[in-house]
Amino acid sequence: MDGLQINGLTVDFGRFKLDNVNLNIKSGCVTGLVGRNGAGKSTLIKTIMRQQDPNSGSVLYNGLKFAEHELEILNSIACVFDTPNFNTFAKPKNIVKLYKASFKNFDMEMYNRLMIKFNLPNDLKINKYSYGMQKKYNIILALCQRPQILILDEPTSGIDPYDRNEIVGLIQEFMMDENHTVLFSTHITEDLDKIADYIVMLEDGKVTLDEDKLVLTERYRLIQCAEMTERMRASAIGIQKSMFGYTFLTSDKELEGEGIQSKVPTVEEMFIHMLGGRNM
Repeated sequence: MDGLQINGLTVDFGRFKLDNVNLNIKSGCVTGLVGRNGAGKSTLIKTIMRQQDPNSGSVLYNGLKFAEHELEILNSIACVFDTPNFNTFAKPKNIVKLYKASFKNFDMEMYNRLMIKFNLPNDLKINKYSYGMQKKYNIILALCQRPQILILDEPTSGIDPYDRNEIVGLIQEFMMDENHTVLFSTHITEDLDKIADYIVMLEDGKVTLDEDKLVLTERYRLIQCAEMTERMRASAIGIQKSMFGYTFLTSDKELEGEGIQSKVPTVEEMFIHMLGGRNM
């Protein structure tokens, strides 16, 4: 079953358009959402979360229409936006009271456990937290809503590797339930190498890639070479030139020879070269 079914979603701002987006975000999987700044990732997430009205199209949440199952959907989906959506001058002990009153499934036992685990003081104002602490607190609030669908907009941006690893661990723990769904927007594609099952790429408001991550990494190879041949150029995606030679992505797995190095690409390497297109 699809956790989120997005059908023909269009949001037109004039200067930018999220254009006829069709996606099936599978239940039981982590889907990584990647793209340049301004590609439409945050607009898509805001539209899914009903913070932006679409010009056309629809979203089904675990097969349900929002208009017919509003309360059920609001209690089964949680989102961590790239900036806090609460008063940062408040203390966590006051914020959590509002969350507990607003979400019927809010788990106070889980909240207290995670606050202790990550050493987050309840009586210190949020604006006194470090940036990494604020990110973790945001995710804790979302997880304690006990959602089935978790949406994350740049949850690990701007924080150190230790905090990033802890946040990825929280997502992995959440996904131990096979009925859970995660849509994870990020520029830090290293995180997607660890946890993503599917990769969706947005470019200029359009979906240009929607694929199983393992299928992608099996399909392509990253080539480094000193010189380009005609065969290389014919299959090359996103050629990058440096003082050391050329690097590109290819589906031609039989490229070999002296001075040619081939390896399975990371998500980041695929992202860089696919957005580079066929060039040079």
